[in-house]
Amino acid sequence: MSQVAQNRDRELFQILVAVAWIDGEVQAEEQEFLAKIAAEHNIEVTEDLLSKPPISSNTEYYDLLRSYLGSNPDPEDYNNLLSAVSSLIYSDDDIATEEASLLNQIQSLDPNNSSNNSTFDKLLGKIQKLYQKGVKKV
Repeated sequence: MSQVAQNRDRELFQILVAVAWIDGEVQAEEQEFLAKIAAEHNIEVTEDLLSKPPISSNTEYYDLLRSYLGSNPDPEDYNNLLSAVSSLIYSDDDIATEEASLLNQIQSLDPNNSSNNSTFDKLLGKIQKLYQKGVKKV
């Protein structure tokens, strides 16, 4: 696997960990899903990774998403993100309101349905609001 592909896998994994925390806690099934993804992509997971939210500010969330999607994501990147987030959210039977809302918002941001605002900017704004609600629960 190329270094670029490994970096993309790591970026997506970081996003998934942040999404797992969006409702304020990481379920056991989400932990198992993340462990499976980490093993499949040879991503080293430290023990404290799931003990606290990895992101403490909207700026950090912005940086993760900007790095992965860019300002105008191509459909493959968007589909990879949507698929991974969907799989994580549906990995347990407890779909929190924040998770369902996030998934709906990501689905509505399909790059094939673009408008004047970039897909990234719309996604970021919506995720920031959801993340803030989740962090307040902790």
